Amino acid sequence: MYCTSCGTQIQDTASFCSECGRQTARKAAASAQDVPRRLYRLAYDKKWAGVCSGLAKYLDVDVTVIRIAVVAGFFCSGGLVLLAYIAAIFIMPVDRGLPVRVSSEARA
Repeated sequence: MYCTSCGTQIQDTASFCSECGRQTARKAAASAQDVPRRLYRLAYDKKWAGVCSGLAKYLDVDVTVIRIAVVAGFFCSGGLVLLAYIAAIFIMPVDRGLPVRVSSEARA
């Protein structure tokens, strides 16, 4: 394997380049997977409180699917989903950060 920064040949198991000290692609991919996912209410993508959008981001699905499931669950459970939603409003921490925009080049 070669360092993408300086071009020095390094071991395949190396996490950092021995010449320039930069992170290898192996280490960058491993560190992205090591980050634990957290469940937040999203203040920037909300209809009422951001619970559905936070759950959709956590589960990595479309927010519309979650919202339809919540409405269907409300009618099927006799209102228990509404109580769970209200509890989630108070339990889930709020993420007030800016949404991550994916550029058109990254999607292609």
